[in-house]
This record gives sequence, C-alpha cells and structure tokens, in this order.
Amino acid sequence: MQHTRKIIIWTAGLSAVTFCIIAVFVFFPADGDTSVEHEKEYPVLEPNEKLPDVSFGWHPYPEYMKLVFEFDGPFPKMPDKMLVYRIIRPKNVTEAYVRELAQKYFDMPTDAVFRRDEPYCNLDTNAYNFMFQAHNGFFSILKHRKARKKLSEDRKDYPSDEECRKIATEYLKKRGLLPEDAYLYGVFDVNIESVGAMQVSFGRKIGQYDIWGNGSDILVEIGVAGEITKVSKRWVEYEPYKLAPIKTAKEAFEYLKHGNAFLATSSGKVKKIALAYHTPPEGDYIQPVYSFGFDIPEAYSLVPAIKPEYLKSKE
Repeated sequence: MQHTRKIIIWTAGLSAVTFCIIAVFVFFPADGDTSVEHEKEYPVLEPNEKLPDVSFGWHPYPEYMKLVFEFDGPFPKMPDKMLVYRIIRPKNVTEAYVRELAQKYFDMPTDAVFRRDEPYCNLDTNAYNFMFQAHNGFFSILKHRKARKKLSEDRKDYPSDEECRKIATEYLKKRGLLPEDAYLYGVFDVNIESVGAMQVSFGRKIGQYDIWGNGSDILVEIGVAGEITKVSKRWVEYEPYKLAPIKTAKEAFEYLKHGNAFLATSSGKVKKIALAYHTPPEGDYIQPVYSFGFDIPEAYSLVPAIKPEYLKSKE
C-alpha cells in the first residue's frame, strides 16, 4: 500500500501508495497444503542471511491508539516456507526505449516532446502526457483536461459499472496491457469530483496469493461517455529467489495484537487470515505477508510473514 492495493487509490498514503484498499483474502484448503510443487526446487535462506523487513516502511500506529483484536480460531494451518522473489529493475533506459514503449501501447506520435527529470521520463503532446519511471518500470498516460470532450461531476454522465469494466478490459486486452496474472479488482466512482473519471482497478496474484503494495496494480480511468482519460501500470518484473521460513498464523496474530503490523483499523474481530505477497516501493524482494480481514467492512491489516531471525533489525 506502502499499499496500492488494491487499489482504490494507491496514490495517497504510504509513499504515494495508498493503503485505502478493500482487502481480498484467500481461504486455504482444510489440510493446510498450500505449497507449490516447483518451490521445492529452490534453496532455503541461509541461517545468517537476512532480508529487509517490509514493515520498516509502514507507518507505526500512534502510541495513544488502543489496539483490541479478537480471534475465535482455530488458526489455519499454513506452509512452513514460502518462496521469496527478487525484483528485476530496468537498466539503461534510453529515450528511444521510452518512445518505443509509448508508441507500442498508446500510439504516441513520433514528434512528442521528450524530457527527462530523473527518475522520470516524459513524452508530451497537446493532448497527452506519457510518463515512464526509469527506476521501476512503471508508466502511465494521461489525457489533459483541456483535451477531453466533456467534464462532469454527475454520475449519470458516466458508463455503468459493468460498462466501465468492459471498456477497461477490452482496451487493455487490445493493447497487450492485461497480463495473465491480473484480475479485476473493482470499479469505483470515488474520483468523479476530483478528476472527472470512474476508476477500474486490476490487482495481481502470484499463483493463488494476492499481491499487496507498490507494483501490483493497473488502473484505467474512464470519463464521460466512456472516454479513456488515464491508464497506469505499476507491474514489477520478478524472478524466484529462495524459500523463507515463515511464522505460523498464531504467531502472526500476536504481532498484530502488539501493533507490529500495518494497521488499517485499531480494533475488530478477525474473520479471515491469509498468506499474500508484498511489493515495496523500493527494494529488491517480493516477500510473503499475512493479511487479516475483520468483521468491519474494508478493514484489514498486514504482518510480515518471514520469521524474524531472517529479517534485518531496525538497528
């Protein structure tokens, strides 16, 4: 979130990645066997090998906040190890590369004006701005308000939720921008007054696991009468790294109760516990986390899943 998640607005909050997210949780099979066969091919982290703690970038809860979490159990059985993935960052990004990308996906004309403000690369026309982030490979295209056909703050002037879903999905598929590991997260009208557009959000999975964080969403904004006004893709490339020993669900719940977590609520009854993955805004690894869902609508919390002895200390 850092949490785009999913997504409604991964643009405000933790390092420009909002944690205003509606959580999606995965129930595990009754026998707890959630392993992936190919994971057995990878080595386990060495005892002295320590990874960055993903919670270092999370805002700590205020000391005055009283935490009250309940769980009736039983705790679900989880695998004792999960695969960590290494993020592949772009290298040697050139103007030619940015132009090729913008033309491929958005038909950006060859006479678009290029400017570079590290780490951002921009292509501008009278109607559009294409921005590529050279340090992570994220990109977006925005249609300027002055170039749009019409603006409105009335929901009736926009396509229905189902029409928005169809418009966004067909647009992304037609342009090769919808990977196989993407799924429709939701359609939201929260941005009509601020940006004059509906928002269609797509999330991402690794296998059966949801991905939280910065690098796991595609957003399509749709204006009046179905006009595409913005498309952004934050989608990190990655490769398998090593297996990491992880906490039990009960151990993760203890971390939650003591505030060693990302908290979108300070109280509630835990209704769902799942394993997921987290992508950081910076850093080199996609790591497993526990996600907790509550009886409070839209409330959730995250706890690092890797055992603490395999994580770097804050000191």
